Amino acid sequence: MDLIQIKNSFEGFRDIPYRPHQQESVEYILDSEKRFTILEAPTGSGKTLIAMVAGKAENGLTYMVHSKILQHQVTEDFPEARSLFGRSNYTCTAMVDATCEECIHTKYSPCEYKQSCPYEVRKREVLASRLKILNYDYFLSEANYVGRFSGADFCIIDEADNLENTLINFCTLTFSNYAINRLGLGEPARKTAKSKEGIEPWKDFAEMAKVRVINIIAKLDHEIKDLGEGGGQWKLTKLKERTRVVRLLEKIQLFIHNVDSTWIFDDRDESKYTFRPLWLNEDLAEAFLWKHAHKWVLMSASFLPLHIVCKTLGIPPTEVNYKCTPSTFPIERRPIHIEPVANLTAKTMEAEIPKLITRIKEIVNEHPHEKGLIHAVSYKLANQIVEGLQNDRIITHNSDDRQSRLDYFMESDLPLVMVSPSMERGVNLEQDLCRFIIVAKAPFLNLGDKIVSSRVWSNGRMGNEWYAAIMLLNTLQMCGRAMRSEDDYCVTYILDEQFKRVLEKKPSLLPGWWKEAIVW
Repeated sequence: MDLIQIKNSFEGFRDIPYRPHQQESVEYILDSEKRFTILEAPTGSGKTLIAMVAGKAENGLTYMVHSKILQHQVTEDFPEARSLFGRSNYTCTAMVDATCEECIHTKYSPCEYKQSCPYEVRKREVLASRLKILNYDYFLSEANYVGRFSGADFCIIDEADNLENTLINFCTLTFSNYAINRLGLGEPARKTAKSKEGIEPWKDFAEMAKVRVINIIAKLDHEIKDLGEGGGQWKLTKLKERTRVVRLLEKIQLFIHNVDSTWIFDDRDESKYTFRPLWLNEDLAEAFLWKHAHKWVLMSASFLPLHIVCKTLGIPPTEVNYKCTPSTFPIERRPIHIEPVANLTAKTMEAEIPKLITRIKEIVNEHPHEKGLIHAVSYKLANQIVEGLQNDRIITHNSDDRQSRLDYFMESDLPLVMVSPSMERGVNLEQDLCRFIIVAKAPFLNLGDKIVSSRVWSNGRMGNEWYAAIMLLNTLQMCGRAMRSEDDYCVTYILDEQFKRVLEKKPSLLPGWWKEAIVW
């Protein structure tokens, strides 16, 4: 079966021609002899079809996305695929008001509903399917702790520029206030550059926590058994607590087996203790992700430079093939104006804000009948912009009403302008939903974060390049919220002098298809 026949075998794409670069991208993936293939394909490239055709050609695919919403979207477009979510998304047959996550089945005390359990039924369907759709978190948990989805021949990860955070979070060990008090733990010993003990005090701390967690699980098992088939809400409470404690035990064991001198202890938040790796080295990434499949494809609209991708995802550089496809969107329909009107550093911010507000006001007035989006990177800056503009068209949101305000913005016929610190990803404002975008401030990561500062200050050139590349990549994502198809149109304005400074020093950190649209 050739690639056109494979495409036509999908109901929603029968007799619809490939978009530009789709078929050549599939061929590149199939021809790659490397273990890892990275495909950078801009918005509008049709990456999901590329993945599905390649998966069918390879006689099977595990396709991973970063959210349940995207899982739903994929299965709507490709009903031939089968999607599975975590246990908590399915209702338990044996217990009222419980999810399958509170499952009490063991080989010693089997549940009579095991074979008809909705989670287990769906899981069997997905395991039998040639096209499996999972989210990152579920795959990591299932492959590492259960093993049923481990050993795949061919896996594709979409939106893979988000993958590092998911992997870091999977490896991270966090003791909440509840856990600290429940386990009777004191504060972990500090590891400093001069400490002779190294990480051994951390391991001792974790070993003590492990013993106490095992004892709590045994006690909960005894209490649940004594409740028998009754117990009602009290039993459900005990089951949920057991689930949380078992997860903590898994994380503790992961930590004990993998912690080394590059890990960070972060206690800035007084309500918890957190241990996390500074970088995903090759051994750690192999142990928890890459060993679970033979061939991997990573796809996204944008990636960090290849050497930084390999560093952050623990991929051996010699095992990678990389392809970047051009944008099919006309340059004249996606102009990016670089206007360094304000130098927004921590020291100069307050003095420069009036200059920023003045230019934003001019831009908004230049688009009197069109909707727009202003990326503000923080709630403080968002509020300063709203107060400075004093315009009825301007709306914003807080952390609680983001979705409802976004819905209002999208549904309204008025030429509203949304000011937001948190819409750089996952927002689709096609056509008249947004015709202009303003990037008010370069979206640098917070150097107050211990991981960020440790990477920047303790890793020399690589740390600084990673810091600059992340800012540029986030800016690219901001600019892409409204330009969604070839016949769309959106003009972008980037107003922070710090963006221009980094771009001029590190132009190679951005893809050519994005830079070709810049207007100075």
